[in-house]
Amino acid sequence: MEAFWWHEVKDALFDYLDHESGEYSLSTMKLSYDNLPDYLKPCLLYIGMFPEDARILVSKLICLWIAEGFIQITESAILMEEAAEGYLMDLISSNLVMVSKRKYNGKIKYCQVHDVVLHFCLERSREEKFMLAVESSELHFQPSHWKASRVTFCFSNELTKFASPGSKTRKPFHQYLRSLITTKSNRSEISYQNPFSQVTNLRLLKVLDLSSHIVHYLSSATLQPLIHLKYLAVTADKFHFHEKSHLLLLKTLVVKWLCGRTWLPTNFWKMEKLRHVEITRAVSCWEEQISKESSKLENLRILRSIDFALYKADCLNILAQRCPNLQELETTILREDSKSARTRLNLESFTQLQILRLSVDKRLILSKLYLPSNLKKLILRVVITENTISLIAGLPSLEYLQLRDEKYYRYDEKLCLGDITFHRLKFLKLVSLDFTWWDASEESFPLLETLTIKRCDKLWSIPYSFADIQTLKQIKFIGCNNQPLVASAVRINKEVQDIEGCNRIDVIIEVSRNKLLYAVFEYLCAYNVLPCDQKVMGSSRETASCRSVV
Repeated sequence: MEAFWWHEVKDALFDYLDHESGEYSLSTMKLSYDNLPDYLKPCLLYIGMFPEDARILVSKLICLWIAEGFIQITESAILMEEAAEGYLMDLISSNLVMVSKRKYNGKIKYCQVHDVVLHFCLERSREEKFMLAVESSELHFQPSHWKASRVTFCFSNELTKFASPGSKTRKPFHQYLRSLITTKSNRSEISYQNPFSQVTNLRLLKVLDLSSHIVHYLSSATLQPLIHLKYLAVTADKFHFHEKSHLLLLKTLVVKWLCGRTWLPTNFWKMEKLRHVEITRAVSCWEEQISKESSKLENLRILRSIDFALYKADCLNILAQRCPNLQELETTILREDSKSARTRLNLESFTQLQILRLSVDKRLILSKLYLPSNLKKLILRVVITENTISLIAGLPSLEYLQLRDEKYYRYDEKLCLGDITFHRLKFLKLVSLDFTWWDASEESFPLLETLTIKRCDKLWSIPYSFADIQTLKQIKFIGCNNQPLVASAVRINKEVQDIEGCNRIDVIIEVSRNKLLYAVFEYLCAYNVLPCDQKVMGSSRETASCRSVV
């Protein structure tokens, strides 16, 4: 009896403390929100559009803020994207938004919010009819409840009934809606049904994100009535870009998961408001009329996943003329026929370009490669020669370099840098390269901070001179089964500890969870901890990291 009584006291005390803590958190949150400048308040509330515990991609959040009209430009020289980054930093400084992951250069890649902040945003948004987050448990709401100008769905198969033609909620829902975003819950399964067949009736939509739901086929003509649309993100097996000009106010266009290719018509290059474009496996064939008739896309800053058929040597020059302010480009240069050919690529006319992801068709052999001098980040999937390495090292602003290989490419067995120096390089990543031996000195990478090696199974060691690079902080291995390669990093780490007396370099080994479980299982079996016929279950793709202790 006495023990039971004390359990009741304990539970009552914890309930009281939880209640007091909750009340304190909400009051503190309200005070923090009230002290925000007016222009930051909608930006914070908008984060309630994302699911609980979500890691929010900052580039996507910024595009949404811009489409919603939240970003105010007071100086003509500042880009909207730069101003939006400033807004985010202000929210982080106010301890309302947390940094989840940073890029190599310290900029924020992912952010997230605490549950207390999220719940406050949801409640405040309901009160102000700013936004409504809907889960499947809330489908019993009456039409009068759907008056928020923005709606986000935590997607489940039950929600396919919501926007069906016979839905009682259809009329008021369409009347008020300006933004519609779907997010996929952990419980939902991928469905190929189109739950928003009536989306074209939402004539006032500015933001439409259906990317969490896969559709078999989608044509841009279907969305033609949405003349106010500024942000569009979809996932489709096949996407058809209609030849007739429409969606002229669109600023962000994201199309993913394509089984076939999407051909970009001439009118695509007339969408002058575009700032961010990402269309998986999109192809553009340059015709004479494009260069003569198309207006310039002067607002376009990011162009990703678009391929170009190299049947004209000046296709990249035409692109540079059409998009003079492009800052980020991801492209593959294709060969139309099956014959091998030598070609030269000149991207020097992209004077504003800072990030380049370049892949070249396996049938094309680069004889010359000219890159813009302002590049800060470069990802290459081409045949690398010493000539190419020398040219890359000559880029005065380059901070990030990733060299990728494919099975059909062939490298020399040795990579000798000699007196080549990457003066400002901070991050170097090698992926699936075929060379076995690598020669470099500490002068090759005087400012290198991070070295990442992924699936380079033929490479036997890291140059010992890396121990003399004073700025080196991390050596990371991903999916590497080569024990001598990992051992060379451990030796470098030990050398640094012996000389400097501190563990300056972190050696991180990242393996799949399945491999980790299998290794543990083998170890336990070897010591008779588990019966040998017991099986390890699971197919998670998550990774596990371990830091070496020498």
